[in-house]
Amino acid sequence: MNSIQDPAVFLTTQRASLARFMVAQMYGVPVEELCKPTRGRPHVARARQIAIHLARLVFGLSHKQLAREFGRDRSTIHHACYLIAQMREDSGEFDATLRWMEGLLRRAAGQQP
Repeated sequence: MNSIQDPAVFLTTQRASLARFMVAQMYGVPVEELCKPTRGRPHVARARQIAIHLARLVFGLSHKQLAREFGRDRSTIHHACYLIAQMREDSGEFDATLRWMEGLLRRAAGQQP
């Protein structure tokens, strides 16, 4: 069963939505922009990549699950995760921001920080 009625699919959808919403709020991007099938402007694409990275890191969603939830190809998901991980290594400030966002996302999902 691979529909929203499947509890596992529902939970995956909720988690991806939570990551999208939080990143949209943090970066001042409408959630609808993150859901569009086109790449969009650079700051929108970057916000989407951050949401994908956080959903993978915090919730352990697979590339296949993330591809479905973000309407992207698995190779695009892989690229987003790799790119944001590299950016975190290159910038302590960016890494600190994402660590803070990870904690917020975990608390919002009822997980231990």
